[in-house]
Amino acid sequence: MGLITLADHVHDIAENSINAKAKNVRLVIKETDEIFYFLIEDDAGGIRPDILEKIFDPFVTTRKKEIRRVGLGLPFLKQSAEATGGYVKVYSEYGKGTRTEALFYKSHIDCQPVGNLVDTFLVLLLNQNIKWFITRCYNDNCYEISSETIREYLGVLDTPEKIKALSEMLEELESSIKE
Repeated sequence: MGLITLADHVHDIAENSINAKAKNVRLVIKETDEIFYFLIEDDAGGIRPDILEKIFDPFVTTRKKEIRRVGLGLPFLKQSAEATGGYVKVYSEYGKGTRTEALFYKSHIDCQPVGNLVDTFLVLLLNQNIKWFITRCYNDNCYEISSETIREYLGVLDTPEKIKALSEMLEELESSIKE
């Protein structure tokens, strides 16, 4: 599965929202020298209660069996977060949406590296069927970006030049909060 960085976990959980046909996804990442926290909230219709109670079981998935026989993303996320002394919480209201939160303690020896969040954001924002709302904080510095704002400045992301411009913009934003 290749979930070797925290950015990989963020991408994996966001992909769950995409696969569940969310129209709006809010992603919040807060990082300090000590912690890495993320929240992903969607309006994809939620998880059935019978599935929600088994959500961390690696043999439970809502995907068609021809596509995927096991669901490993959430169990791997839970194992990785708890190995650092952190947690994963999943809240879902069937018919409404799902909220997933995870906390990692970065100073713990078992904490994975953060990884490339810029590329994660870029890949997610390229899915233009979803309205993305991203808040990224590092210590006390934050930025926000949304798919609507990107469309205002770049239009439809339909050329390599526009995608490169978005990538450079994300790199600049990421650099600005770490200075």
